Amino acid sequence: MTKLWAIAAAVALSGAAAPAAAQEFDASRVVKAVDQTDLAAIAAALGHTVKEVGKPGETYVAAETEDGIIYLMFGTACDVSGVRGCQGVMMQVRYDLPAGTTLETLAKTNDAQAAISVTADFEAKSLVFTRYHVLDYGVTMGNVRENVNVLLGIVGDAFPMAAGEE
Repeated sequence: MTKLWAIAAAVALSGAAAPAAAQEFDASRVVKAVDQTDLAAIAAALGHTVKEVGKPGETYVAAETEDGIIYLMFGTACDVSGVRGCQGVMMQVRYDLPAGTTLETLAKTNDAQAAISVTADFEAKSLVFTRYHVLDYGVTMGNVRENVNVLLGIVGDAFPMAAGEE
């Protein structure tokens, strides 16, 4: 089985696991931006283990599902246009690149799974499943949580297709 690739070389990590959540998760709370504490609270609300967090000033969380899938949440568009926090959330699951992954298998997977984006870095040998969520003008924390669920729910079906196993 392909080994899960969870650490991005471009992201500096603290190396210490974070507490499950530093705040109580409120699914009905409307947010226009999130911070690292919010991302950790989302992972905890899903019953997942926070494995790593970004350094102070970074908005990044790596979490693990009960099935052993490690996923990443990055805050994007942070502290712009007068809004404090990150107005977008990049959610990713990364794997070592399977030998059967080609441009054709990626195109087929992206066509079949429109709710996510599937890319490969053939030089770095990684396969990346991504869902991006814009928070502009407000969404509930429950909505952000469900977007993580969408990504995690699709990866199981999308991986074999992207890997050329179908």
